[in-house]
Parts: sequence; C-alpha cells; structure tokens
Amino acid sequence: MSLSSSQKKEIETIIRKEIKEFLGSQTARQFENKLIDEIGKEIKRGKLETEIKDLIVKSMSEFYQFLWTQRGTWEGRIRRA
Repeated sequence: MSLSSSQKKEIETIIRKEIKEFLGSQTARQFENKLIDEIGKEIKRGKLETEIKDLIVKSMSEFYQFLWTQRGTWEGRIRRA
C-alpha cells in the first residue's frame, strides 16, 4: 500500500516541524530539559497521576510474576549464598 501525495506532504510537514523544534532547542540536553519540564507540568496538573500509578502497578506485577516463573534460576543461588 503506497501513500498518496497528500499523505506524503502531511508527513513531510510534520517531520519538518519536529526537526525545526528540535534544532530550535540547540542541544539535545536542552531538548531533554524542555521535555522533562513539560512532563512535570502535566504531572502537577494531575493529568498523568493515575496513568503513572497504573504503569507502576502493572510493572511491579509483571516483575514479580517474572521472578516467580524464573525462580528455578535464582532460588538455588540465593540458598547457596
């Protein structure tokens, strides 16, 4: 499936805008600081709080599930330590 000319132009426009914003920040470090500031603002507004909590709960659940399923690998090492 190929893209139409209007879709290609739209993609080019988006890419140019992103590159212009990135180069406007002058360095990757400034871009990173800008991104962290924006995320911080969203967290302070409370918009991301529930999403962050859900992500942490999911991550911890998956981590402990992984540990449980792989206990044969690490359990003996801990007993011998």
